[in-house]
Amino acid sequence: MTENEKKLAAELLDMASDEFSNHGCNDMDESVYEGWTLEERRKFVKEFWAWNGSPEEYDKNRLHIGDSSLMAFMSHKLLSDE
Repeated sequence: MTENEKKLAAELLDMASDEFSNHGCNDMDESVYEGWTLEERRKFVKEFWAWNGSPEEYDKNRLHIGDSSLMAFMSHKLLSDE
C-alpha cells in the first residue's frame, strides 16, 4: 500500500467512524478477528485503551471494541506507521 493509499484509507475510516458513532448500536461481528490468537487480541485491545487515553479501562477478559472506535483507532494506526 502506498503512503497516499494509506492516507486515503485512514481518511475513509475517520469518515465512517463519525457516521457509525451516530448509530444506536456500535456492535460488530467478532468474526473479524478470525485467526487472531487470544494474546494478539489482548495486546491489540490494550493498545487501543492506551491510545484512547484511558489505559485503566483495559480488561484482559473484555476484548470488545465498538465499531466506530475501532475505525478511528485503525485510522490512527495506518497513519502512524508512516
